Formats: sequence, structure tokens, C-alpha cells
Amino acid sequence: MWNVTDWQKVVFRDESRFVWGTDDNRVRVWRRPAYDSRSTLIVMRGTLTGQRYVDDILRPHVGPFLNGLPRAIFQQDNARPHTARNAQDFLRHFQTLPLPAHSPDLSPVEHVWDQLKRQMLSCHST
Repeated sequence: MWNVTDWQKVVFRDESRFVWGTDDNRVRVWRRPAYDSRSTLIVMRGTLTGQRYVDDILRPHVGPFLNGLPRAIFQQDNARPHTARNAQDFLRHFQTLPLPAHSPDLSPVEHVWDQLKRQMLSCHST
């Protein structure tokens, strides 16, 4: 059974898709991992593939961050880009929190994305 100390080692990552404008132009916003601080948002247009996840997210942002935290455990959901072979190959150098298929997203950031989307809807509807 995990305790608070164990969960403090987990680096939660999360992303969300937003629709900006009226042309159904979907934009993916990804929050760079950080402990007890704000982090930059990474905005990506287009489809997120496994290769793009490695090239644009894991290699430039997650890898360097996790290298600085040797006992960190990286958590991500089971989205296809995250479970792609090349993403898994990249992450084999790091400790990850395995999740069973069809498991709920454990990231507490999900609530932040939901609130942000609600705020954006209220801004655009007035």
C-alpha cells in the first residue's frame, strides 16, 4: 500500500484539447511537469502521434525534468500516443507508474483543465 511519501514522488503529466474559435480548430495544451510551482504550457496544433509525443514533449521537456529527479515516478494515462512503442522505448530509462487498460486518469490536473474550459466558454458566450 502506498503512503503520502510514495505519492509525492509521482510526477503527474496531463494534457487537454481545446477548441479555439468557431472553425473547430482543435489545439492541444500540455502542461510541463513541475513540483510545487507553475510551469509553462505547451500549445500544439494538429494530431498528437506517438512520434510527435516523443519529439515535442518527452525528449525536450519530460526527459530533462525527470533526469533532475532520480527517484521520480512518471505517470501518464493510456492515450494512444503515450502507449506507442516509441514513447514506451523512450520512457524505459525512467520509472513509470503502470496503469491497467481503461483505467481512470489519476492526474489531479484534470479538474484544472475542466475549470479552464468552463471559464473559456463563459468568456466566449458573453
